[in-house]
Amino acid sequence: MKKCIAYYNEVLSRHQEVDGPCVVQMDFLPGNILVLNESKISGLIDFESAHRGPSEIDFTKIKQYVWDVYPETKEEFILGYKSIRTLPNLETFLPFYSFYHAFSGVAWCKKRGIEKNKEFLAENIQTLINIVG
Repeated sequence: MKKCIAYYNEVLSRHQEVDGPCVVQMDFLPGNILVLNESKISGLIDFESAHRGPSEIDFTKIKQYVWDVYPETKEEFILGYKSIRTLPNLETFLPFYSFYHAFSGVAWCKKRGIEKNKEFLAENIQTLINIVG
Protein backbone atom coordinates (compact mmCIF):
# COMPACT_ATOMS: atom_id res chain seq x y z
CA MET A 1 0.00 0.00 0.00
CA LYS A 2 2.84 2.40 0.85
CA LYS A 3 4.46 1.78 -2.55
CA CYS A 4 1.12 2.40 -4.29
CA ILE A 5 0.59 5.69 -2.45
CA ALA A 6 4.14 6.83 -3.19
CA TYR A 7 3.75 5.94 -6.89
CA TYR A 8 0.39 7.72 -7.11
CA ASN A 9 1.71 10.91 -5.50
CA GLU A 10 4.91 10.93 -7.57
CA VAL A 11 3.15 10.41 -10.91
CA LEU A 12 0.28 12.76 -10.10
CA SER A 13 2.69 15.57 -9.24
CA ARG A 14 4.20 15.49 -12.75
CA HIS A 15 1.01 14.66 -14.65
CA GLN A 16 -0.02 16.96 -17.47
CA GLU A 17 -3.52 18.29 -17.98
CA VAL A 18 -5.94 15.56 -19.00
CA ASP A 19 -8.74 15.63 -21.55
CA GLY A 20 -12.23 15.87 -20.21
CA PRO A 21 -14.29 15.59 -18.36
CA CYS A 22 -16.56 13.34 -20.37
CA VAL A 23 -18.52 10.15 -19.81
CA VAL A 24 -16.12 7.22 -19.74
CA GLN A 25 -17.35 3.66 -20.23
CA MET A 26 -14.64 2.15 -17.96
CA ASP A 27 -15.15 -1.42 -19.19
CA PHE A 28 -13.77 -1.77 -22.72
CA LEU A 29 -13.55 -5.55 -22.87
CA PRO A 30 -14.05 -7.66 -26.01
CA GLY A 31 -17.44 -8.87 -24.76
CA ASN A 32 -18.68 -5.29 -24.36
CA ILE A 33 -17.74 -4.11 -27.86
CA LEU A 34 -20.30 -4.86 -30.54
CA VAL A 35 -18.64 -5.46 -33.90
CA LEU A 36 -20.36 -5.44 -37.28
CA ASN A 37 -18.90 -7.74 -39.96
CA GLU A 38 -15.69 -8.21 -37.92
CA SER A 39 -14.45 -4.83 -39.13
CA LYS A 40 -16.55 -2.03 -37.69
CA ILE A 41 -17.44 -1.21 -34.10
CA SER A 42 -21.19 -0.68 -34.01
CA GLY A 43 -21.70 -0.07 -30.31
CA LEU A 44 -20.78 -0.60 -26.67
CA ILE A 45 -22.68 -2.30 -23.86
CA ASP A 46 -22.32 -2.59 -20.08
CA PHE A 47 -22.14 0.90 -18.66
CA GLU A 48 -22.34 -0.26 -15.02
CA SER A 49 -18.94 1.27 -14.24
CA ALA A 50 -19.38 4.38 -16.39
CA HIS A 51 -18.78 7.76 -14.81
CA ARG A 52 -17.37 11.20 -15.49
CA GLY A 53 -13.65 11.46 -16.02
CA PRO A 54 -10.85 12.00 -18.51
CA SER A 55 -11.11 10.13 -21.81
CA GLU A 56 -7.58 8.76 -21.38
CA ILE A 57 -8.73 6.33 -18.70
CA ASP A 58 -10.82 4.29 -21.16
CA PHE A 59 -7.71 3.26 -23.08
CA THR A 60 -6.31 1.11 -20.25
CA LYS A 61 -8.68 -1.84 -20.58
CA ILE A 62 -8.78 -1.67 -24.36
CA LYS A 63 -4.96 -1.91 -24.28
CA GLN A 64 -4.82 -4.70 -21.73
CA TYR A 65 -7.68 -6.88 -22.96
CA VAL A 66 -7.76 -6.12 -26.68
CA TRP A 67 -4.54 -4.59 -28.07
CA ASP A 68 -2.21 -6.76 -25.98
CA VAL A 69 -4.13 -9.88 -27.08
CA TYR A 70 -5.02 -8.80 -30.64
CA PRO A 71 -2.34 -6.23 -31.63
CA GLU A 72 -3.71 -6.00 -35.16
CA THR A 73 -6.80 -4.18 -33.80
CA LYS A 74 -4.92 -1.18 -32.36
CA GLU A 75 -4.35 0.76 -35.57
CA GLU A 76 -7.96 0.45 -36.73
CA PHE A 77 -9.29 1.45 -33.30
CA ILE A 78 -7.01 4.50 -33.18
CA LEU A 79 -8.03 5.56 -36.69
CA GLY A 80 -11.68 5.32 -35.71
CA TYR A 81 -11.08 7.20 -32.47
CA LYS A 82 -9.19 9.97 -34.28
CA SER A 83 -12.13 10.37 -36.68
CA ILE A 84 -14.25 11.44 -33.71
CA ARG A 85 -11.87 13.25 -31.35
CA THR A 86 -8.23 14.02 -30.70
CA LEU A 87 -6.16 11.06 -29.60
CA PRO A 88 -4.59 11.62 -26.16
CA ASN A 89 -0.89 11.05 -25.56
CA LEU A 90 -1.12 7.37 -24.68
CA GLU A 91 2.53 6.98 -23.67
CA THR A 92 2.05 9.59 -20.95
CA PHE A 93 -1.24 8.35 -19.55
CA LEU A 94 -1.45 4.58 -20.02
CA PRO A 95 1.03 3.60 -17.27
CA PHE A 96 -0.73 5.80 -14.71
CA TYR A 97 -4.22 4.65 -15.64
CA SER A 98 -3.11 1.01 -15.73
CA PHE A 99 -2.07 1.53 -12.11
CA TYR A 100 -5.37 3.29 -11.36
CA HIS A 101 -7.42 0.46 -12.88
CA ALA A 102 -5.50 -2.22 -11.02
CA PHE A 103 -5.82 -0.39 -7.71
CA SER A 104 -9.54 0.16 -8.32
CA GLY A 105 -9.86 -3.50 -9.33
CA VAL A 106 -8.53 -4.61 -5.95
CA ALA A 107 -11.11 -2.38 -4.24
CA TRP A 108 -13.85 -3.76 -6.54
CA CYS A 109 -12.90 -7.33 -5.53
CA LYS A 110 -13.06 -6.38 -1.86
CA LYS A 111 -16.54 -4.90 -2.36
CA ARG A 112 -17.87 -7.74 -4.55
CA GLY A 113 -16.24 -10.62 -2.67
CA ILE A 114 -12.60 -11.61 -2.72
CA GLU A 115 -13.19 -15.36 -2.84
CA LYS A 116 -15.51 -15.33 -5.85
CA ASN A 117 -13.27 -12.81 -7.68
CA LYS A 118 -9.87 -14.21 -6.70
CA GLU A 119 -8.65 -14.58 -10.29
CA PHE A 120 -9.42 -10.93 -11.08
CA LEU A 121 -7.90 -9.91 -7.73
CA ALA A 122 -4.68 -11.81 -8.51
CA GLU A 123 -4.51 -10.18 -11.96
CA ASN A 124 -4.80 -6.70 -10.44
CA ILE A 125 -2.30 -7.38 -7.67
CA GLN A 126 0.19 -8.65 -10.27
CA THR A 127 -0.33 -5.47 -12.32
CA LEU A 128 0.38 -3.37 -9.22
CA ILE A 129 3.51 -5.37 -8.47
CA ASN A 130 4.69 -4.93 -12.05
CA ILE A 131 4.17 -1.16 -11.86
CA VAL A 132 5.32 -0.24 -8.35
CA GLY A 133 7.64 -3.17 -7.59
